[in-house]
Amino acid sequence: MRRAAALRALRHRSFRLFFLGQGISIIGTWVQTIALSWLMYRLTGSTTLLGLTTFLSQAPVLFIGPFSGWLGDHYDRRRLLIATQALLLVQALCLGILVLAGWSAPPLLLGMAALQGVLGGLDTPIRQSFLGEMVPDKTDLPNAIALNSFLMNGGRLLGPMVAGLLLAQVSEGVCFLVNAASYAAVVGAVLAMKVPTALHAQHAHRRDGSRWIDALRYAWATPVIRNLLPLVMATSFFASPYVTLMPAIARDVFGGGPGTLGLLVGCAGLGGVTATALLATRTGIAGLERWTLAACAGAGLCLAAFSFTTILPLALPLMVGVGAGIIGTAASVNMQLQTQVDDQFRGRMISLYVMAFLGLAPFGGLWAGYLADRTGAPVTLAIGGVACLVAALSLGRRVAVTR
Repeated sequence: MRRAAALRALRHRSFRLFFLGQGISIIGTWVQTIALSWLMYRLTGSTTLLGLTTFLSQAPVLFIGPFSGWLGDHYDRRRLLIATQALLLVQALCLGILVLAGWSAPPLLLGMAALQGVLGGLDTPIRQSFLGEMVPDKTDLPNAIALNSFLMNGGRLLGPMVAGLLLAQVSEGVCFLVNAASYAAVVGAVLAMKVPTALHAQHAHRRDGSRWIDALRYAWATPVIRNLLPLVMATSFFASPYVTLMPAIARDVFGGGPGTLGLLVGCAGLGGVTATALLATRTGIAGLERWTLAACAGAGLCLAAFSFTTILPLALPLMVGVGAGIIGTAASVNMQLQTQVDDQFRGRMISLYVMAFLGLAPFGGLWAGYLADRTGAPVTLAIGGVACLVAALSLGRRVAVTR
């Protein structure tokens, strides 16, 4: 029974198509991400350029997100998703061709990383808000969101492994072409869908609530956004940057190398997969506020404890807890948000969520790197963990009063 409940959103044909295409695409995206970072470091040997590459590929969502959310509320999300995925396909294809042709100068790679970030910033809010149209039965929507989060974290586990295998056999340019092919899977899946357009067309022509100021007023009046989105922001800014500091932790604290680094990050990914798998078994959102608070507090506690650990076997389960806490916080808020917001504001509310979770993480990484240079990586992780715990405790009472 629990297995059937965990997969119930797959009974909708459109979501099944999306699940398959998105699963392929996520692995391809990770292949390109790893290959691009590897190529930049191989060419320059600069960790600064390595960090800048990651920043440019992730940060634009914070600035593009509001525009993307507005587009999703005023135009056909299905057509928009096809367009953004097709543009990402073209970007990966051009990058692969240029690199295979010998055009792999660092400025070109940085420009391509920035272009990927801009297109990703357009795509993510539209793709997230489109889930509501793929799953017309709203009782199955939380499960669809949990399964989508499961895909994202499963890709985080499998994608780097596939990238490593490919890089050992072929060049980085071929990896970029593999990613281009993976986007074709999503485009094909969305083209094959049959989703109702009448409701979206009705919202697209409504004048009331069309301005961003109306959306912000709506967000403030909606408890799940006003109370819980700050927890997503806290985990994104203070806890997610653990990834930035893991190379230093693996080498300086545990005396390891790439294998230790992969083990630590892999354990965090395992925690994320576990959290989303547990969320997928839920049949509703009742009591999910307490889950969110516990997940945020758990991420903070595990991260703070990890910062004091110098024994690898003790550190690994703590990293599982960090990954489970971060992803559990974000995925549970996404489930509550998508099932409670008015459809005419859905795109803009999802863009606020994406900005809070994905848009703040690169800036948290910059903050963590700056602070770690002055206080050390373990101290920085401890400060981030305590900040998450304080956020969970301070907002817990407000959530309880609202409930």
